Amino acid sequence: MEDTEERFRRSFGLIAFAMNRHLAQHMRRLSRELEADLDAAFVWATLAHLNALHIARPGAYPLDWSGAGDMLRPELNPVRLSDVAQVTGLPRETVRRKLALLRERGRAERTADGRWRFRPEGIDEAAYAFTREMARNLLQTAAEVQRLLDQACDPAR
Repeated sequence: MEDTEERFRRSFGLIAFAMNRHLAQHMRRLSRELEADLDAAFVWATLAHLNALHIARPGAYPLDWSGAGDMLRPELNPVRLSDVAQVTGLPRETVRRKLALLRERGRAERTADGRWRFRPEGIDEAAYAFTREMARNLLQTAAEVQRLLDQACDPAR
């Protein structure tokens, strides 16, 4: 079997097409189904991750949440607006506006000390269905990319 880099090079155009199709469809669905622009979605996701960061064990792989149980149920650590701005790289004013929008939509809340917290209750049926479909689409895209890589090492091709 050829090395992955060579297979990727041979399949680059088709892989790029498959991945771009997936991303474009995802962004369109995000704006239509969740009524969220990309910056608001990015701020919401970043806020959730920052709030739950304390659940991850020190030194653990960032996506290994084993033993944490349902990550949405433990106490979420509120963070400062400046923390969200720093992590996202977005201007503070943009983050402030997006957090205010998320608060209006019930997806984030501001604590008495001015910090921000993701609201697990903000995951409504539409957000749940969106995520379920997004996971399905991601797995289909990953399978398509794998198929393209496998074809690239086929000598009959």
